[in-house]
Amino acid sequence: MNFYRHLLPQGGRYYGQWLETLFISVAALFLSYSTQPDDPFNTHTFPWVWMAPLLIALRYGVLMGIVSVLIFLAGWITLTTEQKLDYVMFPRLTFIGGTLMVMISGEFCSGWLIRMRRIRELQHYTEQRLELLTRRLYLLSLSHDRLEQDLIGRPASLREGLKELHRIMPTGEGLPGAQLYLSLVVHQCNLSVAGLHAVVDGKINPQPAAEMGAFTPIDDNDPLIAHCMESGELVHIDIEENLSKLPSRYLVAVPAKTAEGHIVAIMAVEKIPFFALQSENMQTLSVLTSYYADTITASEFAPYLTDRLKDCPVDFFKALHTLAHLQRDMEISSMLVGFVAPDNAESVELLKFIASAVRGLDETWTLTRGDLRICLVLLPLTRERALGGYLERIERIFVERFGRRVGQAGIRTRSVALDQNQANEMLENFIQALIKGSHDLRQ
Repeated sequence: MNFYRHLLPQGGRYYGQWLETLFISVAALFLSYSTQPDDPFNTHTFPWVWMAPLLIALRYGVLMGIVSVLIFLAGWITLTTEQKLDYVMFPRLTFIGGTLMVMISGEFCSGWLIRMRRIRELQHYTEQRLELLTRRLYLLSLSHDRLEQDLIGRPASLREGLKELHRIMPTGEGLPGAQLYLSLVVHQCNLSVAGLHAVVDGKINPQPAAEMGAFTPIDDNDPLIAHCMESGELVHIDIEENLSKLPSRYLVAVPAKTAEGHIVAIMAVEKIPFFALQSENMQTLSVLTSYYADTITASEFAPYLTDRLKDCPVDFFKALHTLAHLQRDMEISSMLVGFVAPDNAESVELLKFIASAVRGLDETWTLTRGDLRICLVLLPLTRERALGGYLERIERIFVERFGRRVGQAGIRTRSVALDQNQANEMLENFIQALIKGSHDLRQ
């Protein structure tokens, strides 16, 4: 745990705590001096004046409490220099007792504030994962419905189209793969004229990253566009009565918003068939655009993937990078489990089964290295005790399904807690340890 963060749990950028500490300490000392000018530090009565640094320590932590005590010390030096006190001996016991009281209160404050921050980080991460899982579940359901409705006319499912887009999407500045993605959206949602614009720092780039049909330059002052940017949600002319009465040449505006809530692009639709302007199609359009936002955001992690990790899924590495950050800054533990076996037809099926038997938050990556096949499972927000439960569940399922344990099937298991190293370095070392351990067992 960072020692500075422990002393100052509110953070150094919150400058108001310094002003409040100075004001409250000086005001308490002045009030005490006004009522008891001969003994403003209450050395012979109940030390009411020391309630000020006590409250400051309970609110802002140890460091601010010590600052308040130092202000009291400066006040005592000032009063004795001007000979306004009846005693000149330093009230040692009073200051020592007050300082200890302040430090204990500050420790209590630091512990609870750090615990609350950890809870907020956990909640933020789980909310992001829930948002991603919700979108993926809807895409899967939508793909299933589309296959049932028009399998003959459109044999390729929506899910397959998204996988193809994710596979060939380049990385770079702006909106990578914008034209390809817009073509997919136009095809799936039956749009006629539409344009996709990048959004940087809340401002819309006037040059379209991709357009379909006779799309005119976007007007960021348009009521529909302005309402979409302000609300961060899909907006069309019939969503609110007041929007349908405002002059707008657009029918639909949808933001490409990531799971973290950042808008990276906006799509404006000028023409769409009347029968396509219905709730299910609008929901599809919103989810597809959000999926695109998550995809290009994840592509930002591609430069961190070395040559040894070039086949690593970006979603897996993004989750690993985020969890490593939580472990490094907030000491929120997560585990990485590896299953390794000889690369043959049997191990392909067994490792595929392990990859499918995961929880909703888990991420998996199956890879081959030489004559070995490896399945990596990332267990977010998991400690070593919970890891034992996961491995026991895998063992139990293996016995029920295949009639033998994981080790008896020739699969070796290794696990490690995420450390404070870089995510790519940690992942490379773990894979090398899996390979080396498997080769050592063979010898």
